[in-house]
Amino acid sequence: MKHSVLARLRCPVCHSRLALTENEKSCLCQGARIHCFDFSKSGYLNLAGPHGGDGDLKEAINARRLFLNSGYYQPLADAICQKIDFLGVASVLDAGCGEGYYTNRLSEKLDVLGVDLSRNGIDAAAKTAKAQKNGAGFVIASLFSLPVEDASLDLVLNIFAPCAEEEFLRVLKPDGYVLLIGAGERHLFGLKNAIYDNPYLNAGRNDLPQNMCLISKERLHYTVTVVGQEHISALFSMTPYYWRTSESDREKLLGLNELTTELDFDIFLFRKDV
Repeated sequence: MKHSVLARLRCPVCHSRLALTENEKSCLCQGARIHCFDFSKSGYLNLAGPHGGDGDLKEAINARRLFLNSGYYQPLADAICQKIDFLGVASVLDAGCGEGYYTNRLSEKLDVLGVDLSRNGIDAAAKTAKAQKNGAGFVIASLFSLPVEDASLDLVLNIFAPCAEEEFLRVLKPDGYVLLIGAGERHLFGLKNAIYDNPYLNAGRNDLPQNMCLISKERLHYTVTVVGQEHISALFSMTPYYWRTSESDREKLLGLNELTTELDFDIFLFRKDV
């Protein structure tokens, strides 16, 4: 984790600034009662407290990594990088970063902090950052109680994760941005068509920021053919349908070796106006 990323963190207990110890294996807060947080072997910090850090199982994380690393969402990753590059920001919080697919890519040019409640996701993300030596920081924490200093970040990236607007506003600098990604109306329609008798269009996100200025809304829409049962199963496990679908409908995917589906993303850019 870059020192410039670490400098934006605060103690989840007393909200005092965190500082690296001499051996660089822990962080100590600067409050009246010192709180200590150790780095994991993979390099992340758990700032969620004793009851945080459950989330997705390793199997779900591994499936998502397999699918994302196969390039199906590469156009989305490219669009995000291009948008952030155009804005000219220097520091980014990936709120709900999961296994760090987007976070680690952004860290090539920026100071990036990834936050998620999933211990398995954060562990996988930190291992990738350590292998790449890219300096990205990863923390287990809730998006609704971010261990981040006030007004310390240029942009919050929020991809299919809950929008914690109040916390995002707190950690953003004046004129900072929220780049929020949601499912477009035809996102994964081919997948739904393969499972359900009467597939429906997506309604779109209902948790958009209410106290920020909408700068732009763009649509990214394209079609992919997912090849192989392993990749099809990995895609299905990434979706909310995985938990809502009956066993009989799930079995419809088992005989497929190819699945053609639309990928449809709504990309919102909001600005904090102060």
